[in-house]
Amino acid sequence: MSKTNSSPADDVLDLERPLNALATSPDFRGPVEQVEGEFCNDHFALIYDAPADQFAAVVPFLRQGLERGEQCVYVTDKDSVDAVRTALRDGGIDVEAAVASGSLVVETFQNTYLKNGAFDVDEMISFYADVIDEVNAEYEGFRLAAEMSWILESDVAIEETMTYESKVNDLFDDEDAVAVCQYDRNRFPPEVIRDVVRVHPHLIYDDTVCHNFYYTPPEEFCGPNQPTHELDRMLGTLRERTEAKTELQERERYQQRQNEIIADPDRSFEQKLDALFELGCERFDLDLGGIARVDPDDDRFELEYVSDEHEHLEPGAELPLSETFCALAAETKAVADVTDPESEGCDGILACREFGIRAYLGTYVEIDGGPDRSVAFVGESTRDEPFSEDECEFLRSIGQWVTYELEQHERERELERTVDRLETSNERLEQFAYAASHDMQEPLRMVSSYLQLIERRDEDLSAETREYLEFAVDGAERMRAMIDGLLQYSRVQSRGGPLEPTDLEAVVADVRDDLQLRLAETDADLTVGDLPRVTGDPEQLRQLFQNLLDNALTYAGDEPPRIDTTAERTSDGDGWTISVRDEGIGIPVAEQDRIFDLFDRLHSREEYAGTGIGLALCQRIVERHAGAIRVDSEPGEGATFSVTLPAADEA
Repeated sequence: MSKTNSSPADDVLDLERPLNALATSPDFRGPVEQVEGEFCNDHFALIYDAPADQFAAVVPFLRQGLERGEQCVYVTDKDSVDAVRTALRDGGIDVEAAVASGSLVVETFQNTYLKNGAFDVDEMISFYADVIDEVNAEYEGFRLAAEMSWILESDVAIEETMTYESKVNDLFDDEDAVAVCQYDRNRFPPEVIRDVVRVHPHLIYDDTVCHNFYYTPPEEFCGPNQPTHELDRMLGTLRERTEAKTELQERERYQQRQNEIIADPDRSFEQKLDALFELGCERFDLDLGGIARVDPDDDRFELEYVSDEHEHLEPGAELPLSETFCALAAETKAVADVTDPESEGCDGILACREFGIRAYLGTYVEIDGGPDRSVAFVGESTRDEPFSEDECEFLRSIGQWVTYELEQHERERELERTVDRLETSNERLEQFAYAASHDMQEPLRMVSSYLQLIERRDEDLSAETREYLEFAVDGAERMRAMIDGLLQYSRVQSRGGPLEPTDLEAVVADVRDDLQLRLAETDADLTVGDLPRVTGDPEQLRQLFQNLLDNALTYAGDEPPRIDTTAERTSDGDGWTISVRDEGIGIPVAEQDRIFDLFDRLHSREEYAGTGIGLALCQRIVERHAGAIRVDSEPGEGATFSVTLPAADEA
């Protein structure tokens, strides 16, 4: 049975089934062009150059039939029966079982085409008609694979053969039957193969299944006006190929221009939009294009962009969506078009009735995170021709770009809103931290002063009371130090100085002077290499390196501290990495993230003094400078703190 557009039902045998068998066969390696609406019948030709090519197509063709419960018949020369069975067996078909069940028959052309000693077209067609009726009464269908080399040995005229092929087309077209006729290209004259090609809508050649645009219907090939029909077909083919080539060139030209507009880094979004809609108007031969916010649930349409001036269509104009052609695209969530509102029954809507729109091509675009849009082009004249699939695809590509750009803009706006909220929140937190810590200073000083006054009345206090007072005074002092650290931490962003070219050698030299007493007391060896100029806040950078060097002195262990400070350019050339390396007690790998947390300490106060703010403050200073800080360390092997800072612009 012939099919045009739809897939075959499970119980129908037609050309699409063997095409699917070839497409899924590992032995058949070439492309398979599906029917997809093209004319076909259930009879196609296999043209081969070698037996391997022949059976690469025939084996999956027959194997599928056997699996479906059809009777499969293979017609060959009487001297080739064993060779055919071997080829089918090698292809994975259980020949013996299939032959024993009657589902596979390997017959000779002497017992079929030439069974009466000569070939007769009508007798052969009648014979196959009877066979199909008998087979379909017992099997799911009839599948025929026939070698056609008998034509060469039987003095059969080529006209008679082609007449037979044409009648086979008609016979198989109305039955649960499908056939493949096999032609050895090395044995048949070229003119015969040429005619074979002409009378088969579908061909198999060189591991390729293709729809045959050289196909000539039987009534034209065999009729008295065959030359006229062939000339018309040839001229029509030339015209169609030229039209197809022109359409392809036009599609590629517009696609290239579209890509150039989208990829142009010097154009803004609005400029790209203008250029794309101008290109679309040219492509579709319409007057103007536009983008509108649409909401089908609320029947809302609001114009957002128009590519040209129009009496009624301008940005900000609002209409019921149902009074616009965009309702068609919104209904299907896809491309929709109108070429003649009157004939299509939509001339009563406002856009046509009062705005004079007579042609429309638009698509619906769903925007993640924002209102959906309609991208459309309109014209004031009807169109004689419908919009082509190429034109619809061009519109889809514009819609896809608009979708991407609008979603990107929506994400950027949301990011900006989030950044604004975070900045506002951070400012409030910094203000709160500063106010809280500043306000705590005075009562804390009062507590500390009164404790010290009580402590001075030594003669009236017991030893236990004096010990408690020492604890209280120490706690108050530690609290004061923590509040001072918190004040510094909260002021990094809000009270920092300008970021300017800064000489790190001068900064570290000042820090070295401040630490001179500790360096002498600990017998420390501090080596400072050549340091660069960076962009930063000099006071904050001084605090940064003072904390790092102070830590290196504090956690040196039992040996005199050995500290190296070096610098190297980053791989991208935009910054410097300054490293402070010591040979102290080191830091366990599992604890290295904790050291930058506020008030987090790895050691008790009895082991090492401190507030737990120093490295957190370093990290905050580095982040303000758009840099990074990290530590590399092993317990007992020392630690290296590496700080990346932006390089100063070269003068």
